[in-house]
Amino acid sequence: MQNKPHLPASAAWYDLGEQQYIQAMNTAVTIAIRVGAAFTPEHLVAIAQAARLPQNCELLDSPARLYEEALRYAHSSIWPVPLNGYDNPEMDSSPVREMRKFVAATYTRFATHPEAVRLIVAENLLGDPELVHRVGVLEDSPVVLHLDRVLMRGHDIGSFRNGVSAEDTYALITALCSFAVTQGPTFHSLYGMDPNAPDNEDGLRNLTCDAVIAFLTTTMPTDQGASYTHASHSSVIGTSVAASLYHHARHEDEEVDDAPSAPSDLYHD
Repeated sequence: MQNKPHLPASAAWYDLGEQQYIQAMNTAVTIAIRVGAAFTPEHLVAIAQAARLPQNCELLDSPARLYEEALRYAHSSIWPVPLNGYDNPEMDSSPVREMRKFVAATYTRFATHPEAVRLIVAENLLGDPELVHRVGVLEDSPVVLHLDRVLMRGHDIGSFRNGVSAEDTYALITALCSFAVTQGPTFHSLYGMDPNAPDNEDGLRNLTCDAVIAFLTTTMPTDQGASYTHASHSSVIGTSVAASLYHHARHEDEEVDDAPSAPSDLYHD
């Protein structure tokens, strides 16, 4: 389930085949969860052997750069990618159906890539306290722009309530999708529910979908203004991910409304 548009370019940057790059990153992510950027020579050998990398592979030249590449790979692992790209939500689908597909696909990505989730959690807890300084490592998330466009369609036709931003929605989605990794073992021990059991994984995916749709379609008013959350300045993306991305794409959206729709199955996953 390597649905990552950047893979060919990332692999080519290091003169690697896609499968070599994937295997190297999967191994690096697993190690980085425990050691951060402090890769030892033994760790580098393990990564090289797992991916059959050439002895002078540039990917292994700098532990700090290797860690940042692993972090970028981890983030891209949890982003579901629509078949028709993030730019054009499926126009013949209702916003509610589109959002449910998106949430279900996101839950599947988190469940399929638990090591990526663990690395992201570890970086937030133990890593660079100024994540925004990783310029060029954490690319603007296309997920937020896609969510913003689906939300706007829902607002326009009255499917979704006002006062909910893409950031609000993605905060809720990621919190629920992370549950099995961040609290699963403890929850299992204390309450006897294993989130990773197949039936429970399906149930939690449906729970996440239902919770997000209920949140977006409730008549409950919001007293927070235009959003529950409010942007704080980031040296990388300015004042808001959605604002910075959507500002440049808004007029393009108006031009592609009549474009042919993508296949009905939006997500590869």
